[in-house]
Order: sequence, then structure tokens, then C-alpha cells
Amino acid sequence: MQNNGDKFTEIIDITLYKYNSIDLKIWGIINRDSKTRKTGDSSMLVSKDRLLEYLKVAFGSDINRFNAVSDVNIHKEATSVYFIWQIFKSMPNLRYVRVNLNTNSSYNRIVSVDQVKTIKYDIKIIRGSVRMFDLFNEHELRLANNVLLKAGLIKRGEKFKSFKLMDFLSALDLYQAENNTVEVLGVTNTFIHELEQHEQDNPEMLLITDWESDI
Repeated sequence: MQNNGDKFTEIIDITLYKYNSIDLKIWGIINRDSKTRKTGDSSMLVSKDRLLEYLKVAFGSDINRFNAVSDVNIHKEATSVYFIWQIFKSMPNLRYVRVNLNTNSSYNRIVSVDQVKTIKYDIKIIRGSVRMFDLFNEHELRLANNVLLKAGLIKRGEKFKSFKLMDFLSALDLYQAENNTVEVLGVTNTFIHELEQHEQDNPEMLLITDWESDI
């Protein structure tokens, strides 16, 4: 099976903190942009490209420092600029970010892990996609299509279908339990390896396949 890294995530949800000066500055820049789509009183949807441009213009010196200093040293004094920048580096297919503003004055990102204080930055995945031809070679893709067909997850010739991620994985688990062969295990394990890290968020998932294997 092919492994090209995690390219699932397309839309994420992050939270900025009203009482943090850097967070509030980012929020203000997004809020003043006419191209930003408001999704609630304290929530906005912005494209990755626009948010990236904001950071480069308003926090260019910080970004230059990120590129010059090790992540270990930066993480000790990390800000939202750093975490968003890291998100962009690790999610190459990211398209949109839903940004929320937390107005709770007691909100704190500092958590203690084994008596060591660290920063926890919460990210929730809202939507992603799986291109099966990125996971499987031509022979494996035909086999994977057949497994999904028999599991009732897709119809013959169907190239696109949306699922809730947990529903998709549950259906695969059930099919595997009833058809425990090497071929089925190879397919289901590939999907599990690719998707289980996102299972807790249970995002919308667009499944994309090809029946001619000419992509």
C-alpha cells in the first residue's frame, strides 16, 4: 500500500482567546476583511490562503524566527501564530479555517503533563477527503473498490461519496469481522491507518475513487 503522509484535512476549527493580545490582533484582522464569512456572533470562516497572508504581513518577523529556531525552543513561548503556522506546514490540503473567539477570562492553554507545563492548542477537523488512488496502487485500488462495494459503502462506478468518518470505519469493521481474509485486512488496515487519528473529531469525509485506474 502507498503512503504519502496525512493529506486528509481540508477544513478545521480553531479557537482564539479574547484576552490574549496576539489572538485578539489575529481576530481583528480577520474580522475586518470583507472576504471573511461570518458563521456566528463569535465565529468566522476564512480561507487558508487569506489567513496565511495575514500572518505574513502582520507577523512576518515571528515567522522568520520560526524558520530559524528549533521547534523545541519556540514551543516554550509559542503563540497562536506559531501553532497556525505549524498547522499550515502539516496539512498540505487544508482549504479553510473556522476561527472562534473565546471570551472566557479564565481560559488558559497551559496544561500540566507529568508535572511539566506545556501549551495545548486544540484543533478540530470539520471536513476532509480521501483519494483512494493516493492510498492504493492500481491493482490494490480494484481490490479496495470491490471491498467497499461488498460492504455496501459505494455502488459500482460511483466515484464520490460523503460519510461521517466514524460511520465509514464502523461499516469497514463490521465487514472485516464477517470477511476476515488477507485481502480484506490489507484494505481495511490501510483505511484505519489513514483515518483513525481523526476519528475522535468524526468529521465529514469525502471518499474519492476511480474505477478505470487512469488518474
